[in-house]
Amino acid sequence: MKAVQIFRHGPPLDVVELVDVAEPNPPGAGEVLIEMLYSPINPYDLRTMRGVVPAPPLPAIIGAEGVARVLSADHDVANVKAGDLVHLPNGYYGWRERLVVPAQPLFPLPPNAGLQQLSMLRVNPPTAALLLSEYVDLQPGDWVIQNAANSGVGRSVIAFAKARGFKTVNIVRRLDVVADIKAIGGDVVLVESEGLAAKVVEATGNTPIKLGLEGVGGPSTAALSGTISSGGTMVLYSAMSEQPGVANQLDVIFRDVAIRGFWLAYPRLHTSGRFAAALREAADLIAQGSLHVPVAAAFPLTEIREAISAAGKGAKVLLELNSVVG
Repeated sequence: MKAVQIFRHGPPLDVVELVDVAEPNPPGAGEVLIEMLYSPINPYDLRTMRGVVPAPPLPAIIGAEGVARVLSADHDVANVKAGDLVHLPNGYYGWRERLVVPAQPLFPLPPNAGLQQLSMLRVNPPTAALLLSEYVDLQPGDWVIQNAANSGVGRSVIAFAKARGFKTVNIVRRLDVVADIKAIGGDVVLVESEGLAAKVVEATGNTPIKLGLEGVGGPSTAALSGTISSGGTMVLYSAMSEQPGVANQLDVIFRDVAIRGFWLAYPRLHTSGRFAAALREAADLIAQGSLHVPVAAAFPLTEIREAISAAGKGAKVLLELNSVVG
């Protein structure tokens, strides 16, 4: 069967290879055999190829997220069955046609939800859900501010915030996406520019903002910290600019703004069950149509290089790993 592997780290187009690998063994105790349907090409996957984030041992199949269909299950598996749609579990890599995974973390995904949207379930939506719950005790009516509002995480933050009764200030870097972010429920949408803090005060009526979500890095970090209320918290979860964040020390010293970090792989999130709960909540929002991320294109696995090229330009690109029927 076909799979995508890297044998060394470097520029994605230099290191990615389409290879033939052995079919997986039949599922053992507590396991299921799944066929991958769609998998997004995330910035994390590109960084894995470059070797700048934790990666599996080489040579490695990559692709940290996706939606699959259960082909068969061991006799002792009761939580899913053949034909169910499931997410690719944490710690497994899905840029291949089939693989065996443990059944324990799986649950049937809503059959009425779009497969392409479900393929993006496991990373950005639970990140958004947990960013909103793990750091500040937000109550309905509270405001949250975020940059990278047009990203998959940013759009997920808006969906979860609306479901929980929070209001959002959404910072973008392009004027042409403002209307779109407003259309999906962003309460305030501003283009990052000089004097951002004053614009936020005006747009929110100087309402306190206790939580800021920072996913860009570089000078955007300081711009965001200046909008957070005294005693508030700014959480760093990504660096889309691939530049180190530059914090404003005056915000930290004189306004007691705390800076925290977030990584979806923190063991405490998985052992507590909070990650699993966030996944289920996200699946429901996708099925309801409340959470939707535009997809630019889907490429077959045999066109992995074309897919990576498109993803490297900032578009949301998926791999179609098996023919999708039904």
